[in-house]
Amino acid sequence: MGGTTNVELLRQHPLLARMTDEQLLRFGRAGELELFKPDEDIVVAGTLGDSFYLIVSGSARVYATANATGLPLATLQAPEFFGEMSLIEPALRSATVRAAEMTEVFRVPQFAMANLLQDDPAAMTSVLVTIVRVLSARLRQANQLVGSVKELSAFLAGSLV
Repeated sequence: MGGTTNVELLRQHPLLARMTDEQLLRFGRAGELELFKPDEDIVVAGTLGDSFYLIVSGSARVYATANATGLPLATLQAPEFFGEMSLIEPALRSATVRAAEMTEVFRVPQFAMANLLQDDPAAMTSVLVTIVRVLSARLRQANQLVGSVKELSAFLAGSLV
């Protein structure tokens, strides 16, 4: 799809809400829309993470393993995003993300995000600040979960004695 068509779709994404039409057009040209069928892998743990993904429609499940077995760690829905760690540096993916239903994502390669940051620091800084806020919230949630597991472990250990 062309950049202009992407702009209409991207305009609705909260992560990009503060961008001007020109900035959205530039962002739209930097990436591409991809459609995934239910149970199709979007990214796979252990493969190179070189792109950032915005969920435009549908939902996806996050698994800790490459073959996506066991219970999902999380379910992501539009307008959430994933692959944000690849913005810092390309590295191996830590999780598999699999479409839970027909899911449309907007994929932006790491090099394209770097170019956008260089071309328009103000616009991309706004996006990056929002990403950091979401990462902070996810970390707080993970810390609470770890704390709950520790409490449960202590309770179980005490009840078995």
